[in-house]
Amino acid sequence: MHTCYDNFHAGMFFEYSREKQEELIHRATRQGHAFSLETYLNYYTAENINQQYVYGRSKWTLLIAACFYRHENIVRMLMHRFKPDVDAVGNIKLDFVHDIMYSVSPLWVAVAVGHFGIVKLLVEEGNANVNHLSITRSSPLRAASYIGRLDIARYLIMHGADMKLVRDGNYTNLMLSAYRGHAHIVEYFLDKLGCDPNEFDRDGRTALHYGMDGDSIEVVRLLLKYGTKNISHNTISPLMLAALEARENLVDAFENYRCSDMEWIEAREILGATYANIESKNYNIDKAIEHITIAYKWRMEKNLPKASPSILPIEAFNYPQECQTLEEFNHILSESNTRLHIESLLIQERLLGQKNKRYRHAVRFYGTVLADANQYHASLQFWLYELNIRREHNINFDKWHLRGFVHMFSKMIKNNIDIISEKAILEILKALNDELANGSSNDHNLFTLFYLITVISHVSEEQRLSTYTIDIYRKLVIFVRANYRTKENSQHWTLLHLSMMIGLQGINDNHIISLCKYPCHKTIGLLLQCGANVDTVDSKRNTPLHLIAQRKCDTDNVLFIIDMLCNNFGAHSDCVNDQGKTPLETASNIRVKEHLRKKIGVGQLKCLCARFIQQTKVVFQNHHFPLNLVNFIEKH
Repeated sequence: MHTCYDNFHAGMFFEYSREKQEELIHRATRQGHAFSLETYLNYYTAENINQQYVYGRSKWTLLIAACFYRHENIVRMLMHRFKPDVDAVGNIKLDFVHDIMYSVSPLWVAVAVGHFGIVKLLVEEGNANVNHLSITRSSPLRAASYIGRLDIARYLIMHGADMKLVRDGNYTNLMLSAYRGHAHIVEYFLDKLGCDPNEFDRDGRTALHYGMDGDSIEVVRLLLKYGTKNISHNTISPLMLAALEARENLVDAFENYRCSDMEWIEAREILGATYANIESKNYNIDKAIEHITIAYKWRMEKNLPKASPSILPIEAFNYPQECQTLEEFNHILSESNTRLHIESLLIQERLLGQKNKRYRHAVRFYGTVLADANQYHASLQFWLYELNIRREHNINFDKWHLRGFVHMFSKMIKNNIDIISEKAILEILKALNDELANGSSNDHNLFTLFYLITVISHVSEEQRLSTYTIDIYRKLVIFVRANYRTKENSQHWTLLHLSMMIGLQGINDNHIISLCKYPCHKTIGLLLQCGANVDTVDSKRNTPLHLIAQRKCDTDNVLFIIDMLCNNFGAHSDCVNDQGKTPLETASNIRVKEHLRKKIGVGQLKCLCARFIQQTKVVFQNHHFPLNLVNFIEKH
């Protein structure tokens, strides 16, 4: 009946290029035009039925595309008429999953989009592999667990799906369903399949931990009902996790479920400490007092006093000890809210431990609050305490961690704080030294060191730093000079080069630049005093004098720095860069040119000789000349 139409359609199809033919085939699949697709494929090479098509971030076969767009009629036609490989894999990007899913089968895709009809068609008529695993070891059953389709999960189990197939790290389907809050799937896995609720992943987390993360009271109650234990992971049990998140309903869900009296008491203490935490979105002084008071009353009722403090008094906290009784707790409440905040930190340190990320963040945040209130000295105590915890336990810094100290120092100088803690400066110098030696974010840390040098150059005018601190600083500058250069703009600058260029667009830190005008003669002078080489060269053989001569900023400041380099530290004004130009020849400002011309004068005889050797191309690089003489000639 459709012979003429088919012939016309086929004729038109063959007029197109192969690329256009493939586009028509793929579009017909996506749009669900079964008749057009069948017509195209009748005149298309049969072996190309499993061809991969790229669409957006996805790369798939026609069968996978049909599954993705939920076209059951297309899937049926393809399977019946063209026999595609029902397990041929592809890569797809689902709207509800952040990452691309690699090497997924058509069945996995049909499950992920929740189309039961296509799932049955692939399994029953196509004999699809129900246990096929993607690159990340995700099975079709796992996809059903993710979207919460109990009907599909049951069907897959009935047709041989293996519940024991799990993601890397033993991240089970039960854990996934618990995290997603699918209580009906969780109950099916526990009640009908007999899954172990206390199985843990590579990190020691159970389904109960994941249920807590998913914030589902129904899932948590189900897991507890089926015997899940309150197992700790990195000193954090699920009950403690609920308290840390101030999820009172989840804490209450544990009532009558295998928790010891001490677990209950400590959960209330953490819950109170969480409410007393200034950074918490759940900050509530009244609730903090309520839950910590309940904990003390339970301790008295159960005769479970706190153990003797194992932590030495902390200087940053002003040396208090954690309260031991309700009377002591009521007494500190009469002092101030500040004392309650410190108490909450002491509770967290005892129960979570110093290495706990939440505790460390709470300490640093409280220091930030103090800094915002211009209580800089107290703030530094908290930050340094957190810094020392990291160093003691070998916990990595992010690259902005140490920079934050330098920002605070600059604020203190701008706010006319008389004394900046020498201990703080010394600690940051040591930490920077460790980070540079370990190769951590070196370019960023070199800039941080440079900004700290600016701070020290300003501090040293106001207060006398000890010989020990200056010695540590000098050694660090020499260490950096010997081992590191920034790679900014591929110039491979030393700290001294950087001091000439800082403040240009793209090379600055607004917190520090507001402290002084760059280029900063104080910073440059301190660098040179501590061993920086005044004639060092970058990858283009520019000396610091070359770079400062090219600056178009405040001319008086530039001239002052040129005088300092030449008069105080003996910079060679006739060194040439890789283009054979001296600083005078690279300068564009007339005043700078005149100033440099006076510096050169008639020139020293040895410099003139060196320049003559270079210009006349006399061969001098051989073993008859000492290295220092060769280096001197090459500069000219």
